[in-house]
Amino acid sequence: MAPEGFSTAFAKAAGEYERGRPTYPAAALDRLADELGLDSGSTVVDLAAGTGKLTRDLIPRFGRVVAVEPLAEMRAELVRRLPGVEALGGTAEELPLGAASADAVLVAQAFHWFDGPRALGEIARALRPGGGLGLLWNSSPWETREGPWFAALDDLLEESRVDLSTMRRHGTGRWIEAFAGEERFEPLASATFENPQRLRREDFIAALASRSYIAALADAHRAEVLAGIEAMLERDDAPLDGDDVVLPLTTEVYWTRLRSQGR
Repeated sequence: MAPEGFSTAFAKAAGEYERGRPTYPAAALDRLADELGLDSGSTVVDLAAGTGKLTRDLIPRFGRVVAVEPLAEMRAELVRRLPGVEALGGTAEELPLGAASADAVLVAQAFHWFDGPRALGEIARALRPGGGLGLLWNSSPWETREGPWFAALDDLLEESRVDLSTMRRHGTGRWIEAFAGEERFEPLASATFENPQRLRREDFIAALASRSYIAALADAHRAEVLAGIEAMLERDDAPLDGDDVVLPLTTEVYWTRLRSQGR
């Protein structure tokens, strides 16, 4: 799970996380279901579920969906949005699940926070034979400096002394090191999907406010950074359509399955 300081930041930003964070494209979920052999009778775990951004799209697809989220504030927002959802407290390193109890574990926007080897051990324990693991990340256009405005936003974050090391944990691909030499799982496969988003200005600001590297700032510094981002939306080249911010997001999806015994 996230280090202590960032866990506290996420807890404080649960409402902003729900308002501004993007969902995931249906085509990506279709691909995961196909690759992992999932259907309407499957039991699927949404691990590090946050406020349920992925959970809500899993519920109509699968027979049983279990959301696991360590932060009580995030879990409360999830339950408020999805009454009756099966939501459990727990971490990737200590799953509140029985052995061989799930057909798949899905992790959206979070695997880079885990102790990779420990998490893979727990996920393998919780999966049924042949069970699958799916990982999803939405890649933001400022992370890839897509065009002058988003490059300027990235510069603002750098100049504002925001700690971007947590973002780099995903962007550099360091998370994948946990799979090196992993014998329980098949090699990772991947695909990329377009996931354009439209957000009201205030929801775009909320989305950035919920990012770990901003949410963890002291209040005054956080307000200063967010005010700078808001001012950038007045630029002529801001990605606006009317009063909506248009985000050309992409979603990276990875999947693997437990190896068959005896292989």
